Amino acid sequence: MFDILKGLGIISVIFSHVYRGGTDPLAVFVREIAMWCVPMFFMVQGYFMYTPAYRRWLQNSWNKIKKVYIPYLYWAVAYGLFFYFTAGKTFGIMDLIYGKTALHLYYMFYYIIFAIFCPLLYFLPKTLRRYTLYLMIISNIYWLYMLEISKHYGIHWISWSGPAPIKWWGFIAIGMLLGEYKQIEAFIRKHYKAFFAGAVILALIGLIEPFLNDTVGYLFNKVALFPLAIGVTLALAIYYSSEKAIGRNFLNYVGTRTFGIYLGHFFFVDILRNELIPGDRTLVALIILGICLAAKEIKDRVTARLPWNKGTQIAA
Repeated sequence: MFDILKGLGIISVIFSHVYRGGTDPLAVFVREIAMWCVPMFFMVQGYFMYTPAYRRWLQNSWNKIKKVYIPYLYWAVAYGLFFYFTAGKTFGIMDLIYGKTALHLYYMFYYIIFAIFCPLLYFLPKTLRRYTLYLMIISNIYWLYMLEISKHYGIHWISWSGPAPIKWWGFIAIGMLLGEYKQIEAFIRKHYKAFFAGAVILALIGLIEPFLNDTVGYLFNKVALFPLAIGVTLALAIYYSSEKAIGRNFLNYVGTRTFGIYLGHFFFVDILRNELIPGDRTLVALIILGICLAAKEIKDRVTARLPWNKGTQIAA
């Protein structure tokens, strides 16, 4: 289920990047609905946040840095050099750390921040931890509301322009709460039809409200992000719980390769959509997905044939 959600999420990321900048109705719609995916990734991260390894917090945090953040830094440098030689864009150390060498890499900075510090909440008493998670959700909604007011009405109540984990930690908190309250998952399964209908309505509210309120195009700086992301994620989770759901196996396959697709896809976006195939953005998105999947498959096969890896299972 979670791999399927990640597969759908990374496909949404690719489409949103291919359609970025367009002012036609289709491009605007694609970008608006694709906003569900980044909050979904954080909710999934929060759901799996708990692990007994949290008691070895320092060692566990360093392992996450080595396995995720340091490899990301190599890609951040590669993007920095790529855009320097192709577009003359310069970059510095802080750009690498914050994920500013490419449009999408900001996610990795917040991902590792949450991966390191959110496990500390499990050292708190259960009641205090849960109230903290509720506070994270409320403060996240408030922060987005202030950003929406600032952009829409020009009232600058928030002047901070640096990294803002508060902009995302409400979604981490939602995932962590679902991970703790297992009875919620069981209740949803028991009443899945009603929850599916409610999720669709919630998603429509989050999608339509920006068009009615003239806040389309503010990316993630609006409160409608919460109903949109929660509604789409829940509706898709319920639908793909069925073995008969369309594309289940393929999306699961894509979802197990999300990290590699996320890091590598942006190298191909501009050259394909602007230079090689400027007239068909959907085709461009599908080609990029195919290139990334093929590259990952080739990499895995080559790695499996290396002498020191023979006999071991290559993780997707």
